[in-house]
Amino acid sequence: MSKKENSSPEEERREAGKKQSLSAKIGKGIRGATKTAMFTAACVGAGTLVGASNYFYKTALVPKRQKENPKAENEGKEYIEGRKWAAGHPGRKDIYIRADDGLQLHANLIPSEDPDCHRYAVCVHGYAGSSFGVGLFASVYRDRYGMNVLLPDLRGFGSSDGDYIGMGYDDSRDLLCWLDWIIQKDPDARIVLHGVSLGAATVLMTTGLSLPSQVRAAISDSSYTTALESLEYLYKKQDNAVIPAPVMMEFLRAVTLVRAGYDLAKASPVEAVAHSHTPTLFIQGQADHTIPAEMMPRLYKAASCPKAFLWIPGADHKKAVIVDPETYWARVERFLHAQGVEI
Repeated sequence: MSKKENSSPEEERREAGKKQSLSAKIGKGIRGATKTAMFTAACVGAGTLVGASNYFYKTALVPKRQKENPKAENEGKEYIEGRKWAAGHPGRKDIYIRADDGLQLHANLIPSEDPDCHRYAVCVHGYAGSSFGVGLFASVYRDRYGMNVLLPDLRGFGSSDGDYIGMGYDDSRDLLCWLDWIIQKDPDARIVLHGVSLGAATVLMTTGLSLPSQVRAAISDSSYTTALESLEYLYKKQDNAVIPAPVMMEFLRAVTLVRAGYDLAKASPVEAVAHSHTPTLFIQGQADHTIPAEMMPRLYKAASCPKAFLWIPGADHKKAVIVDPETYWARVERFLHAQGVEI
């Protein structure tokens, strides 16, 4: 007779309990190991995300001084000649002011030949380089239209302090400081803002603030709708963009908030123009591969100010003024005259 057949009901109950207890311990161990593995994987994944977002932050939002940025020399001879014009102009003056947060900001002032001129063009440079990068535009305002021109270095660029790119958010408040500087110097000033790329986004975000009456009009050439949309577009074009773009943007937003102190979601020209009262001309190259061309109609539609637009067929990023300069400047002139702005 087997041992099992000799066992009492109580002994069988105790034996079954031991088996259940052992099974429970094994199950608990497996579940614990699974949770540990999942937690470890989550930590590794989070670490990868943080590392990737920090890398993208360094790539996209840490400014590269012009001397470190060879791309700045590959935009075409017109831009190069414009830089030379601004950097070597005998009348150029270095101007320094303090931003609201204490950073020292720099700009180049090239006065009009007419000492009694009260007309100013503030030309704001793009994502790469420095204020000399808009020398092409400043030369037209100064030499053709006889205006005073101010070329600010955005924070982190040129001779301005800063270790991050403000994507138009902090930059718009810095531009307000420059407007205050002009008006304190010349209360009768009549000012036109002209920005390109990041400079255009800065100009548009500035028009969404409370501006002095001396600001008469704005020109936006190749602005993005929002910083996050622009950065997501650039991120998706990278070969190593394996992390889903929406996830990367949220982590990038968090990293930027910690390292630069501002929320990328608030760098939104499309929201700013909805509050603008400044007459604005929107310009876009239809072959732009850096800022999607379809962003311009969204900006135009959202704008609550007097407005107009100009498409330049075949023009890539910031190249509208090079591809068809006659149409470009004729449209600027016509727009400003329509708004009663003397140039």
